Amino acid sequence: MRPRLVGRRARLIKPRQALQSRTPYLRTFTYYTQLTTNSRPVLPFLAIPVTNHSVRCFTTERRQWLKHEAKMAVRYTASFWGILVCMGVIYFFVNEESLERDFPTPHEWGFITRKLLRDANTGKDPKDGEVNWAKAMELSRGCVLRLEDAKVDGEGVTKLSDVVDPSAQFPGEFNPCDISGKSEEWRRGYFEAIMLGAKASEHTDGWVRDLTRNVISPPEFVIGPSNPRPVPIPPGQPHAPREEDCEVAYPGADNWYMKILATKGFTARQKLEAALEYASFMEYKQRPEGPDALYNLALAEATQGLDMSNPPYNPKTFVLNEKTGPPSLNLLDAITAIATHKARSGDVSGALPIYLSLLKARRFLPNTPPATTSRKPRPSKSYWSQAVSAVSQVDYPPPPPDGTQPPWRSPQERCQEASLSLWIGEILYASSSRDDGLSWTRDSVDAAEEQLRAIGPTAEDKASRTTCRECLSAGLDNWGKMVVKLAKEETAVREKAANRSSVFSFWSGAQTAEGRWSAEDAVVKERVRRTKELLEDVKKTDPGLAALFQA
Repeated sequence: MRPRLVGRRARLIKPRQALQSRTPYLRTFTYYTQLTTNSRPVLPFLAIPVTNHSVRCFTTERRQWLKHEAKMAVRYTASFWGILVCMGVIYFFVNEESLERDFPTPHEWGFITRKLLRDANTGKDPKDGEVNWAKAMELSRGCVLRLEDAKVDGEGVTKLSDVVDPSAQFPGEFNPCDISGKSEEWRRGYFEAIMLGAKASEHTDGWVRDLTRNVISPPEFVIGPSNPRPVPIPPGQPHAPREEDCEVAYPGADNWYMKILATKGFTARQKLEAALEYASFMEYKQRPEGPDALYNLALAEATQGLDMSNPPYNPKTFVLNEKTGPPSLNLLDAITAIATHKARSGDVSGALPIYLSLLKARRFLPNTPPATTSRKPRPSKSYWSQAVSAVSQVDYPPPPPDGTQPPWRSPQERCQEASLSLWIGEILYASSSRDDGLSWTRDSVDAAEEQLRAIGPTAEDKASRTTCRECLSAGLDNWGKMVVKLAKEETAVREKAANRSSVFSFWSGAQTAEGRWSAEDAVVKERVRRTKELLEDVKKTDPGLAALFQA
């Protein structure tokens, strides 16, 4: 029998898949798969701490992170200081623009010269009320020196004298100049700067500089033989200087005023103002020989160009002549200053007729401004116009009147009338009739208060408001003192009458004025309380866009 062959079993071979159809599986060298799932558990209390393992603190990732942090720190620091500097620059120029609107300066001057004059004005009239005359003196002095320097802003300005004082800090500083070749705005700004220096020199008269510390001090604090009882130094200030270590800090006001009067190019009105200010300073310093000559000089400037064959005033009594027509503004100011000088000197009999003639002449002035007077148009209230005016340069104000024409009865002139009534009332009260003096004083207070209320506390006419405030304040002060004195006399008479015997009081007459002055004293105090708001500055509030969010 034939043996049976063992049959072969066919293997089922699956076809291989293409390499492209397989999903690739990448294994990195830094990642190892878990070979077994049965790992040995690691317990914290069985782990052996390794103390000698090394750690790289400055790796590539840390280096890149530190570079990024350093770049960001530099970027943020530069951005912060850049923003801070930009804000400071913006604030500086906004502040300068605000000061320019308060104290305009000629546009043809350089920036530094204009800034010196603006800052000098802030020292004289600061917003916080702390007047710094030393600052005003130094800055105005620097401004004048720059205006007289041909290399800066003084091109075309010539010195009229070559005399040099070797002991002066700046030789030739107070030599008069010829500024007739400059523009009107330049000359007006120069006059403002030099007058500010003269006014500041009046308030710093006698101030000394301590050479050992370079500290400037008023004379009342100096320790030395000329000041046996020095005033104590305020807290927080340097200690008092000694007289042997000091020298005069600033030049006298005489140098400034003499320079103005000798300078060529100023108008008659400007020289008149300088002469009157210089005469007032001499009266304050009690120099009897100077004021009369200066008042005569001011009167000569006021009558310049007039026909003196028929003078507008009496040369002996200075009483105005009614037949020559209304007097000019310069003549009114000069005659008023002369009358005030006579009253202060004790010549009330000579001052009273002058005051009466001045008051009569002022009351006959026209009530309307002349046709040549151009009024500045009111600014528009629209937001667009306000935005344009905020970024545009402020125009330099037009020149004031030259004083050669008669003024009109503006609020300032009416307050001048009230001041004349105040002087007349004071003279009458002290010399002849107390009742008449009180009557004139009451009329002065009424007129000044009426004009102040008509002007308003937020008016832009600062000169009129200042004149009326001074008149009202002085009138209330005089009125109160007069009434207090009469009330004391009334009380003394009443007490004396009460001490009499009752028998004699039967035949004594009734006191007609009993309690009159005490009652008027109460009226004066109530008037002072009521007018207090008129004597204080009230800033005009402009809410703008904030008004849209207010109830």
